[in-house]
Amino acid sequence: MLWILWFTVIFSYYGMFLWLPSVVMAKGFTLVKSFQYVLIMTIAQLPGYFTAAYFIERYGRKFVLVVYLTLTACSAIAFGLATTEATILAAGICLSFFNLGAWGGLYAYSPELYPTSVRSTGVGLATSVGRIGGVLAPLMVGMLVQREVAISLIFTIFFVTILIGAAAVLFWGRETKGQELAE
Repeated sequence: MLWILWFTVIFSYYGMFLWLPSVVMAKGFTLVKSFQYVLIMTIAQLPGYFTAAYFIERYGRKFVLVVYLTLTACSAIAFGLATTEATILAAGICLSFFNLGAWGGLYAYSPELYPTSVRSTGVGLATSVGRIGGVLAPLMVGMLVQREVAISLIFTIFFVTILIGAAAVLFWGRETKGQELAE
């Protein structure tokens, strides 16, 4: 479950955010406007991270991951379909907010699923599988952009990928809130 989760989160993050300035430009905005919008979107990551940290302790790790990932997926599809300045900014801010919130949940949740004797190895392996996604996604986006695939279709791929991660947590994850870590 964690390997799927880490792969989908890192795949979607690096696939979407490394190409964000180019995607905004492809939607018809200048280079300067593109970087301005991406900066605004990126700032939204901080409150996303902090709210997830708060909700993790209040509602649990699984709940936060499933909700934040589902809202990241919805934001991804909204961003892919956005055409106006307002919708691009709104969807991009939500995308940043919920995606980084999911990262916060991921960092809290992962070590809690392994016993102490293999905790660092288990988390290290899960993050390594995730890094494979972090390499593949930007390459995939580059190839799809070069082939002039619609931005909406590219973000639909991220929508589906993120929902796979949320489903993995929902169906195979176990809640660790308030539980003592295994020795």
